[in-house]
Amino acid sequence: MPPVDGLFIHSGPGEQRIALTSGGRVVEFRIERGEAAPGDILLGRVISLIKPLGAALMEIGQPLPGFLANAKDVSEGQSLPVQVTASARGDKGAELTAAPSLQGALLAYSPFRSGFSLSRRIADEGERNRLSALLKPLRREDEGLVVRTQAEGASEQALLEELAELRRQWAEIVSFQVTAKAPAVLRGLDPLARLLAEHGGIRSVLVNDRAALPMLKARFPAAAYEAAAFEDAAELLDQALARRIALPGGGTLEFGTVAGITIVDIDSGSGGPLQANLAAVPEIARQLRLRGISGHILVDIIPLRERRALAQIAEAMRQAIADDSTPTHMVGTTPLGMIELTRERRGPSLAEALLAEDAAPGLSDDSLGLEALSALLREAEAAPGRRLGLAAAVAITAALRRRPAALAECERRLGHGLSLTDDPAQPGWRIIEVSP
Repeated sequence: MPPVDGLFIHSGPGEQRIALTSGGRVVEFRIERGEAAPGDILLGRVISLIKPLGAALMEIGQPLPGFLANAKDVSEGQSLPVQVTASARGDKGAELTAAPSLQGALLAYSPFRSGFSLSRRIADEGERNRLSALLKPLRREDEGLVVRTQAEGASEQALLEELAELRRQWAEIVSFQVTAKAPAVLRGLDPLARLLAEHGGIRSVLVNDRAALPMLKARFPAAAYEAAAFEDAAELLDQALARRIALPGGGTLEFGTVAGITIVDIDSGSGGPLQANLAAVPEIARQLRLRGISGHILVDIIPLRERRALAQIAEAMRQAIADDSTPTHMVGTTPLGMIELTRERRGPSLAEALLAEDAAPGLSDDSLGLEALSALLREAEAAPGRRLGLAAAVAITAALRRRPAALAECERRLGHGLSLTDDPAQPGWRIIEVSP
């Protein structure tokens, strides 16, 4: 699969929904709501030690404390720079490391882990020798430098400029840390900057909100407004939230979670079991990435009579997941003939970000509230001069009041205060007209 080359963005108060595209096809979604995200560098304060685990809980300026796994050399009350490795999820705070690194488009730079390495995906021996000869002598004794896959074929000037820029960024973080008081953000990338750092080949950014365009252009000058930018992606996002999806040929896939394990069940179509399983494999790999599913995954295939047929399906799965930008590994097959996978967690899944708990299916109160703010702004733009507000279920208004930054952004764009009315009889939300 070609690398990520474009973004479709639905932007609203307190939330951005971003579709990542490769060759014109949506391959991944990101939901950004201002929470600490992987790559952010924070000045945290140790609030308690978990000595049996050699870990610590840290105050990082988020609703939940962060979890620092390797904390044998820290003490309570100590302030230190940490980097988010995984976002908060449910009742678990963000996961942290005390060895921050900076990701560039071509290089990864670490001031805490000395050493030099090249991406294994750079296969050409001559290119590996060129990159090593150029960069290895420039590494300082206390620095770690990783040459990323995207560096293959990059010019000497581009590589040297990026190394200098990463060093400059780290010096700036160190300088800021001297005067900052924990908890504080030492380096927080906005969603677009983070994506540009992860994917060096992005050529197109389209957003459906004119108000968000100046901020996007500051990061990506070619960013453009298009009212329908997210429409096709929105339909695919809805499908990626569904428990059951149809497969070509009449089969289906069903997704469920039990005790933190994701179960993917293949249901047969009109073809034989082997053909139906093989047809489902590419879609399973695609859905894992679209849905942001992580952790332990079991694929319950249609039963087969021959063991070698199971091996054939497992090999097809191994090949299908090879293009995933998030490390995804084939563990093997279980005695009962299920395929076992693991996928690295980079943040909450699409369902965790947008849906309510299983006991109350549908969008969460946070999702409904932010959706209402976006709809309110669209209607206000379409009917200037009207003073509009929201009436919503109590749980939705409560969720919005926990997001003062989103409410402030909405009021700024409306040009007046937002009337937010509790309506116990309202199951969702509605836009209302209010008196001046």
